[in-house]
Amino acid sequence: MSQYCPLCEQEVSKALYEKITGIWKEKEKHLAVLKKKEKQLEQREKKLLKQHKDEKKEILAKEREKSEKELQKQKIIAERAIKREKQSIKNEIKLIEKKYDKKLLSSIDRIKKEEKANQRKITQGLKTQIELSARKSIDKERKKLAKEIGQMEKRERIINDRNGKLNKQFISLQAKSKKELEASEKQCKRLQEQLEKNQTPQMLGLLEEKTFLGKLKKEFPGDKFEHTGKGGDIVHSVMDRGNNIGIIVYELKRVAKFNNKHITQTLLAKQQRNADYGLLVTNAKRPKDDFGFLVEKKVIIIHPAGTLALVSILRDQLISLSKLKLSVGKRKQAIEGVLEYIQSPKFKNSIQSIIMDTEELYSHLEKEVKVHLKEWEFRLSKY
Repeated sequence: MSQYCPLCEQEVSKALYEKITGIWKEKEKHLAVLKKKEKQLEQREKKLLKQHKDEKKEILAKEREKSEKELQKQKIIAERAIKREKQSIKNEIKLIEKKYDKKLLSSIDRIKKEEKANQRKITQGLKTQIELSARKSIDKERKKLAKEIGQMEKRERIINDRNGKLNKQFISLQAKSKKELEASEKQCKRLQEQLEKNQTPQMLGLLEEKTFLGKLKKEFPGDKFEHTGKGGDIVHSVMDRGNNIGIIVYELKRVAKFNNKHITQTLLAKQQRNADYGLLVTNAKRPKDDFGFLVEKKVIIIHPAGTLALVSILRDQLISLSKLKLSVGKRKQAIEGVLEYIQSPKFKNSIQSIIMDTEELYSHLEKEVKVHLKEWEFRLSKY
């Protein structure tokens, strides 16, 4: 029987075959032993890996606990440090606020003093203008009276009684002229007090009809006022010793854009009420060359900031005219003369200065306060 090599499958002798198979079996035996050892090593490796994993978990748990304690300790230390820092920052913020509050109060006080000085200067200028206007009016009337006295002297030989009466009238008119000057001085003092009280449109709310009417009543308690209702005009009857000696009509317009219809509306109200003056009080500015005061179609257009000052002057002029006892025609001419006078550059500039100074002062204060607030908010956000 032939024998074949299990490796190369070639025919070999029996002795060689037995030798080869013996070696093969020995090899297989060793391989089996090695495989068993390999399997044992794998089991041991798994056991060691598991043991290592368990030990690692135990070590990590201990380290984690230790780390957490350390972190907790550090957290407490950090929180205390942060608390101290926050308290320090709060103290610094208080010091800063105190510093800027003091600075702001100082700035406001300084600006108010400057405003009062400017207002005194403007008031003095207005006082001088009013006195000059009053003197011119008085001089004119004195000349007129002198002429009348001359005529009366010519007729003295005929009517002695009438001559004595006319002399008394002359003396009375002279006394009235003196009172007019005194009244003008009182008016200037009232105007100065009004300016020194910081009566700005922001404080008065002059474009609100009820507020405006209340201010008129407070400023001129002896006069009479009629308010036709919501959206209507306000009629101001100037009273002197119980007599109605003049009428001023007001139209209040709080609008974003000026409309020429407002002038027509004010003029119509002036005509319907048979008023001496018609005032359109509005916050809206016209397209060009408008700084809050002008006269158009015999209607006075004025910004709220200058209204009370102008009304006070117009009212005194009406009282002065009533004391002169002019005829209807001459009184009308005198009213038109006042309208021409208030359109003069000097008077117009004075009223516009009051308006602009008032607006500029409060605009400056508002901006300064906003700047300080923004600075504080920025610093707080960074902390």
